[in-house]
Amino acid sequence: MKIRIPFFLALILFSSGAFGAMDHLPRGLEELNREGAQVDLEAIKERGFIRVLTRNNPACYFMHRGQLMGFEYEMVNRFAKQHELEVVVIVPENWSDLGTWLEDGRADLIAATVTMTSKRFENKRDLQFCHRYGESYEHIVSRAKDKSIQSLEDLNGRTIYVRESSSYFESLTELKKQKKLNFRIQQVQESEETYEILEKVANGEYDLTCADQTILDQSVRMGEQIRPVLKLNPPRPYGWVVRNNQPQLKAAVDAFFKKEMGGSAYNSIYNRYFDLARNSRLEEKFIADGTGEISPYDDLVKKHAATYDFPWTLICSLMFQESSFRPDAVSWSGAQGLMQLMPATAGEVGVKDPFNPDESIRGGTYYLKKQYDRVPAEVNTVNRTCFALASYNGGYGHLIDARKLAAQLGRDPNVWVGNVDHAYSLLSEDYYAKRAKYGYCRSPEIIGYVRKIMSRYVAYDAAEKKP
Repeated sequence: MKIRIPFFLALILFSSGAFGAMDHLPRGLEELNREGAQVDLEAIKERGFIRVLTRNNPACYFMHRGQLMGFEYEMVNRFAKQHELEVVVIVPENWSDLGTWLEDGRADLIAATVTMTSKRFENKRDLQFCHRYGESYEHIVSRAKDKSIQSLEDLNGRTIYVRESSSYFESLTELKKQKKLNFRIQQVQESEETYEILEKVANGEYDLTCADQTILDQSVRMGEQIRPVLKLNPPRPYGWVVRNNQPQLKAAVDAFFKKEMGGSAYNSIYNRYFDLARNSRLEEKFIADGTGEISPYDDLVKKHAATYDFPWTLICSLMFQESSFRPDAVSWSGAQGLMQLMPATAGEVGVKDPFNPDESIRGGTYYLKKQYDRVPAEVNTVNRTCFALASYNGGYGHLIDARKLAAQLGRDPNVWVGNVDHAYSLLSEDYYAKRAKYGYCRSPEIIGYVRKIMSRYVAYDAAEKKP
């Protein structure tokens, strides 16, 4: 039987309802979706992870050789670490979905270089900006060879292509009204990123557009033949967005940026993505994201994943978690190679040289399949995979204890999120550990291990399927 994790189910499992219809959710996830809808920082901490809405672009969030990157991604992780939280990234199809999904409780925070404007949330009064960070000018942009625009009046008769949900649409509407200009504002699809719109301007598909200075600079360095022709307004700051009913989270984000702004860590991260004079390879990293290549061992992973009926992107995620794709990796406990097999486990699965990539990937995938097959078939694919990952990291004995304890607590022993993972969290406490057959376990490590692998798997799978 093929092990195929439905993409939207894997994402729902770790984002509390980001995608998918309710009648398709595995048992137990309906309750999680309702519970996770409108929560503040205290409840988020109790849950253990924060759900962040962002965009897949060079500024926010992207993948390069299996490594998740981006200014917003790094800053969110820095914030989450200070509050002992894991990060679950959610990327809606459209920019316009960001505010709607946050309002609906499908996430806890927007971190997507959202420009702070007074009219941004006129139709979404439940949302508010947190403390400002960064800033950028907005420019009208043309093809590099187009020298026809020297003043605002030269915009008359032209067409400017932007997303309706963008701050550019707001700026252009105001400019047209104030200066009584006769240019056309053409709305593009909400799924289009600004760098994609700039590319269409460069190749002549679109006439003009608008872009932040930071995005424009990145596109120029990528080789796009475009140039700024008119500056729209003074520099505008960016801000993360939360709901009005999240005063704790807003206060925490405000305090975070007040402390971070101007600090060495913030400056280092900011310059890494926006000061391209210092980092001329950023565009190469982002371009590489579109190749579908995740690791240096993709062909081996695909071969062995197919043998044991796993999605190859899941195995890549597991491998990155174990070794960051380093075949010579050795852990403090003695685990070795790409898949971090312990010597006894390597022998069990027939691996003679754990530092040989082919052997390690085959052995690790086979070992994961063994853990998967030990889980009762009544458990659905997504939860069965979570259980297998927990066993891979912490041993099957602790999974038995956790499922038994979940049942004793009146929770579903066949569901990971909010049920078996909760039972795992208790097995690191003396009271429960002493009563468990297999004793104490490293609960936070195991829970985080499963969450990170499944969350990264979703990102890998999306990148691999991206045209």
